[in-house]
Amino acid sequence: MKKYIFLSLALILCFTSCKNDPDFGDAVFVTGTLSSSNIRFLVDGQSDMAITVSSSEKAIENVSVEIAPDPSKLDAYNTANNKSSQLPPDGSYTVNTKDVTIEAGKVVSTPLEITANSSKLQDGVSYCLPVTITNVAGGGLKVLESSRTAYVVFTKVISTKVAMLSGNESFEIPTFKGESSPVWALNQMTLEIKTMPTSFGSEMHINPLMGSHESLLFRFGDGSSVPSNKLQLAKYSIGTNYHPDNKPHYETVIDRPFEPNTWYHIATTYDGSTIKVYVNGELVHQADTQGGQINLAMAYGGHAWDDTFAIGRGYGENWHYNGCVSECRIWNIARTQAELQDGTCYVDPASKGLIAYWRFNGELQDDGTVLDETGHGHNAHPKGHVTWVANQKCPF
Repeated sequence: MKKYIFLSLALILCFTSCKNDPDFGDAVFVTGTLSSSNIRFLVDGQSDMAITVSSSEKAIENVSVEIAPDPSKLDAYNTANNKSSQLPPDGSYTVNTKDVTIEAGKVVSTPLEITANSSKLQDGVSYCLPVTITNVAGGGLKVLESSRTAYVVFTKVISTKVAMLSGNESFEIPTFKGESSPVWALNQMTLEIKTMPTSFGSEMHINPLMGSHESLLFRFGDGSSVPSNKLQLAKYSIGTNYHPDNKPHYETVIDRPFEPNTWYHIATTYDGSTIKVYVNGELVHQADTQGGQINLAMAYGGHAWDDTFAIGRGYGENWHYNGCVSECRIWNIARTQAELQDGTCYVDPASKGLIAYWRFNGELQDDGTVLDETGHGHNAHPKGHVTWVANQKCPF
């Protein structure tokens, strides 16, 4: 039996006392689009979803509604959402009909069914299929223009391995150390990782996730004032010279608890003046700076600036991360919110501004390192025995 995702929204009937409620009149609209016209369709193997049309009041007779894909509206979607989505390719989906019916006495129509196959979709590509009401017959109903069209966003589910770090393992990037490093002096930057913390330890335990200690480090907790289940960016040093000492820093704590055994996409961007922090594509922090450069090639190693960028540990092996990591990337540009959202599970390794990209999908090189997918040679070198966990899905 097919399983459908039915998109529904409780209808709000306007009474005379509800002066602030919208006046729909006698209208039909795509169900679920009153607050947002964007509808997410997770495609995992062969998947099905259904779109319906609703009316603002019970139909007094059968109402025939024509609703069908309308590729001409894709440009409007991309412009409104700052996206560069594509239409799903031919053969990747089917639509069962273009005619649905709101039967007399009902407010929701029969379904328009969409079937899609993930094998026909590319990893990391954003797809959108506009579906719009083109005609209504019967019942004297008009179309609510703001909800005439639904933008069905196809999201391919990727199944992959991920690296699990259990307290003694980490990854080093030897090519990031020194003045020749591509992360020595960044005028702009994006740092992002997909991670699932498995344990936060005691209340004031430190779980360093990724970065360069005292320059810019994602970590949970700080051992003194920040609880171990809250994310800290330490120190976020930005200045006018390459050395992290004496630079202004913009340390911040994301004041929300994170849950163990839950996947998060964490990212920060710097465009030369403004810092932004995102969790699962949501902007959670923003701050203006005095400007300058970020140096991720140097980290404090316990006695001097002789340590380097690492994944899963802090300075001098003092602290290690407990959790899974995947899709770690460093850019020399500030990615937009839409780009971060679209690239949660994968990006094109040839993308502009991508310095290094580690998928941590269990595919190791002959020397045991994790490949830098960009081809720039910044392979991640494991320290300790890394466990690989299979069949992890993204979006999680």
